[in-house]
Parts: sequence; structure tokens; C-alpha cells
Amino acid sequence: MTKQKDAVPTLRLMGGLVRAAPWRYTANVLLWVTIWVMPIIPALITREYFNRLEAEPGFNVTTLVVMLITYGVVRVVVMAVGMLNDINFGFRIGSLMRRNMLESVYELPGAQAVHESPGEMISRFREDVEHVEEAVAWSVDMIGTVAFAALAAIVMISVDSTMTLVVFAPLLVIVVVAERLGGRIRRYRTAAREATGRITGMLGETFGSVQSIKVAGAEASTMNEFRRLNDARRTVMVRDRVLTAALESVFWNLLNIGLGLILIMASTSMASGELGLGDFALFVYFLDYVTDAGFFVGIFVARVRQAGVSFARMIGIMGDVPPAALTRRRDLHLTGDHPRPI
Repeated sequence: MTKQKDAVPTLRLMGGLVRAAPWRYTANVLLWVTIWVMPIIPALITREYFNRLEAEPGFNVTTLVVMLITYGVVRVVVMAVGMLNDINFGFRIGSLMRRNMLESVYELPGAQAVHESPGEMISRFREDVEHVEEAVAWSVDMIGTVAFAALAAIVMISVDSTMTLVVFAPLLVIVVVAERLGGRIRRYRTAAREATGRITGMLGETFGSVQSIKVAGAEASTMNEFRRLNDARRTVMVRDRVLTAALESVFWNLLNIGLGLILIMASTSMASGELGLGDFALFVYFLDYVTDAGFFVGIFVARVRQAGVSFARMIGIMGDVPPAALTRRRDLHLTGDHPRPI
């Protein structure tokens, strides 16, 4: 089996992919930060509407409906453009990694050719590339999450600093939990990816050797080996999925506990007159988005750990080259004339 390199610089390699398509990534950041930050607009509209209900007639129904419809249309348009740009960016970085891997494999001398099976190679060119694409794409949402959290915190602190602290406290706990479990996440994902590679490798070899298997009468032993590898893969895949699901459950429950505390504090403040109806509506509106942001932060940390495993597996088939060779910028010839053969 091809040896995987240790201590893969995951964040540096992700940065290399960003530099491969800097304008696409910059557009992605601007678009998705806008998408994440836009919910602050209806939150402020909602607060103003309910505050005026307590004092004097404010927005009429028509004005409120027009404002919210306008917001919704603009948000949908921005999301459509953002998704289109994100697809193009993901295709480019995925193609770049596949191109660099294939070039390195072709440049290996015959005596040092890769020893992985065809199925295992396909797994690295397909699933591992997709996992890295996902992690890099989520980094844009991470930036949007930070921007939203900063703006939301400023608005909420102006209303009630104590309640704001309770809102964002679960986020810190989530980051700590995800970071502490980083080693286990990496181990479980490594075992799952290696088991998948073994089973896909065997499938490729089996379909390529059907006649030999039938001539040798090895159908039964082949199926037994397939079942053994499949059972081993099922064990490690279930372990990996259970860990991911457990992390998601912990993240959501931490956030829900924080939500309950906030509602209790809000009801007490409203009863004493310290918190107005509009301010309460603002906090309730933000809770759903802050909850989503907190859940996303925890999952993103886990995804980065898992991307490190995929980076190591891809670099492992490239021979004696530095890790940066995987993300080296190349002309993919996606536009213009086709390159002439050498």
C-alpha cells in the first residue's frame, strides 16, 4: 500500500486551493457573507415593528409585506448567484487536484509505480477529492458565520449584554469539544477511508478477473473475502458515522440548553419592564440563526480534520513530492482552444 505522508498541513493546502482560483473564491466569500448577514435586516424590521406597536401606529401591513418580499427576492437572487459560483469554484479545485495527482503518477518511474488497486485509486480520485472540496467550500460559510456573529453580537449587546453572553456561550463550548475530539475524528475517518479503498479495490480486481475466477473455481472464496472486507468496512463506517452523529447531537443539545436559558431570562426581563416587546422579538429571531451558526462551527472543525485525512491519502499516491504539489496552480484549459499535444 502506498505510504501516506505524516503531518499534512491541511490549512496550508486549503489555502493553496484558494490561491488556485482567487477571484472565484473572493466572489464566493462576498456572496455567502452577504447571505449570512442578510437575516439581520428582517430582524431589525421586526424589532421596529413590535416596538411601534407598543407606543404608536408604525408600519402598516402593506409596508411590512413589501419590505419582507423585497428582502426575500434579493436573498434568493444572491443565493442563486452564490450557488452557481460555488459550483464553478468547486469544479476547478477538484479538477486541479485530480490533474496534479495524475501528472505525479505518470511521472513516477516504473520501479516506483503506485501499488494501489484500480478501485482504491478511483476512491482517492473521487471521494477524497470531494471531501476536500466540501471542506474548502464550507470555509466560505465559516467566514460568513463569523461576520454574522460579530454583527449580531453588536446589535444584541446594545439591548442586553447578559443575554447576549448566554446566546454565544454555547459556541465556545462547541469549538472546545470539536477541537478536543479532533484526534479521534481523524483516526475514525482514516480507518473508514482505508476500508472503503480496500472494498472498491477488490471489486475492481474481481470484475477485471471474472474469467480467471471462474476457471479456478474460486467463486466461493472470492465471495467470502468480499464479505470479510465488507464487514470490516461496515464496522469502521458505522463508528465514523456514529461519532459524527454524536457530535451533531451534542452541538444541538448545547444550543437548545442555551435557548431555554435565554427564554427564561427574557421572560423575567419583560415582566420587570427591562426588555421591550420589540427587543424580545429581536432575540427570538436571532436565536434560530445563532443556533445554526453554532452548529456549523462545530461541524466545520470536524470537516477540516476529515479533510486532512483525504489530503494525506491523495498525497500518498504522488510519490516523493512535497505536499504543495497537490495544489500547485495549473492551467486547466477550461476556456479557449484545446492545448496542442506534445
